[in-house]
Amino acid sequence: MKSLKLVLALAVMALGAPASAQAAVGGTVTGDDGNPVALTAGAPLTLRNMDVTATSHVDAADAPGWKAVALDPTGTPAESGTSFCWDTRFTNDDRHLVSYRGNGVYTLQISLFRDRDCKTPYSTINLQWTVGASVAVGAPAGPLATRQAGSFNTITQQLDFTPNPGAVTYEIKFAKGGVVQPDGSLSSPALKDGFFNRATGKVEIIGTSEPGDYVVVARGRSGDYYTAWSPPITMKLMAPFDFSTRTFPDQRGPRYSVRATLREASAAGSRVTVAVAKGKKGKKFRTLGKAKVSSKGIFKLNFTIRKRGTYRLRYSFRGNATVARGTIYEVVTIRRVLG
Repeated sequence: MKSLKLVLALAVMALGAPASAQAAVGGTVTGDDGNPVALTAGAPLTLRNMDVTATSHVDAADAPGWKAVALDPTGTPAESGTSFCWDTRFTNDDRHLVSYRGNGVYTLQISLFRDRDCKTPYSTINLQWTVGASVAVGAPAGPLATRQAGSFNTITQQLDFTPNPGAVTYEIKFAKGGVVQPDGSLSSPALKDGFFNRATGKVEIIGTSEPGDYVVVARGRSGDYYTAWSPPITMKLMAPFDFSTRTFPDQRGPRYSVRATLREASAAGSRVTVAVAKGKKGKKFRTLGKAKVSSKGIFKLNFTIRKRGTYRLRYSFRGNATVARGTIYEVVTIRRVLG
């Protein structure tokens, strides 16, 4: 009789106490590649994804009732709605759409109860993951051209970009001579917006007709929250060496004059070397002189050619802070030489 009572007592205790192993209590989150990744208690998962869906799971053998909630790095629920009490006879999985609230440690908190009404708790399991979202703009290897030589069209600069999984939009700012603030943002009266082209994976910078040093920063956004600003990069832009006008009047020889206006007047103070070679394809050049560029971008050189015929003129520029090194060739014809 005593043995029968002991067996009955143990059976009652077994009905009232959930299994101790809790092996089936677990959860997953969306990884950086968009696929679910299992969470392990005591070993936070590290990822960059800003658009996480967490899924909690409890088997009937683990508890009659349970609740689960996703918490942001401050311990505040990072999802909308109510934390429902689930009956494991009917529901074993709960899906959580986790709002990005900045980088830090997020927690999938699963609470187990001794009853199906979730009134008597007995265990809580915390499954965590760490979000370290960031973006980066790639610095160009060297100076870039504002436009092609001989063209008025400004080049759209395309920079390498490292986006972040789950970012909905990106904010990209740039400015010539921009000043980086303590929070990583830019300060400039001429602050402009760049654009992330998802088709090419590049950041596009439009409206950089002026040569100079441009600073570029970016950040990713999900909901109302942003990543930190990316490390600033400097993009050096230079104008090509080309002319807007060039005159070579057929004067009475043997003294001649060439006059040209550079498209980029910031070459002022530099010098253009003018050389000449005989024939349309002549390669044996002799220097005629070096002309200084005026504040208006104009240079003029007088020189002597004593024989009639076709000549090849070469204009060489060594480059300065705003205009790239370059060479221009042209063919001229000397029809008369009057001495």
